[in-house]
Amino acid sequence: MKTISEQKHQARTPVQKRGMETKKKIIEAAEALFAEKGYHKTNALEIAARAGVATGSFYSYFNNKKEVLIEIIRNFYAAATEKVINSYNLEERDNITDNYREGKKLIHHMIKALYEAHTINPSLHREFIAMVLLDKEIEAISREEDKKVIAAITSIFNAFSEHSRVKDTEAAAILLHRVSEEIIHYIRIMGSDMEDNRLLAELEDMICRYILVEG
Repeated sequence: MKTISEQKHQARTPVQKRGMETKKKIIEAAEALFAEKGYHKTNALEIAARAGVATGSFYSYFNNKKEVLIEIIRNFYAAATEKVINSYNLEERDNITDNYREGKKLIHHMIKALYEAHTINPSLHREFIAMVLLDKEIEAISREEDKKVIAAITSIFNAFSEHSRVKDTEAAAILLHRVSEEIIHYIRIMGSDMEDNRLLAELEDMICRYILVEG
C-alpha cells in the first residue's frame, strides 16, 4: 500500500491567466533543463527554480518531473498533427483528385510539415527518443500520439484516392510516417552530412512514386 507521500494528488488545471502562465513557465523550464542536462539528471526543485516559481507551485500542477515530460511530449505531437492537417488546405484544392501535380504538392507540404515539427531542440528530442525506449508508459503515450498523426495523414490520402496507386491508405500512411520520421530524425537529431533539401527532395520523390499514379 502506498504511503500518503507516495500517492498522487489530483493536479490542478489552471483556468486563470496567472495559473496558465505559471504552468507554461514550468513546462518551458523543464524543456530547457531536459535538453541541457538530460531527463534523469534533472529534478523538480531545479525545474521550479529555473521557472522562477515556488516548489509548491510545481507540485500544484505536476506530481513529478515525468508528468511534465508527458505534457511536453503530448504538446509536441499535438503541434505535429496540427501541422500535418494544416499543411495543405484541401478545401481550396477542389481538383486535387484530378490533378497529379496537385498530389505531388500535397506530398511536399506533408513532408515539410513533418520536418518543421522537428525543429524542436534536437537535444530535447533525443531525450524523447531515449525515454520511449526506456519507459513503457512513455512508449505507450508515443504510440497513442503516433496514431493521431497517422490518422491525419490517412484522411489526407483519402482526399486524393482516385489518383493513388495504393488501396490501403492507412497502411500507406503508416509507411509514410515511419519512413519520414526515420529520415527526419537522421537529419535533425543525428546530424546528416548531406544537405537537408537533397534528402527531403529524394524522400518526396520516393513517396510520390509509391503513392501517386502519374497521368
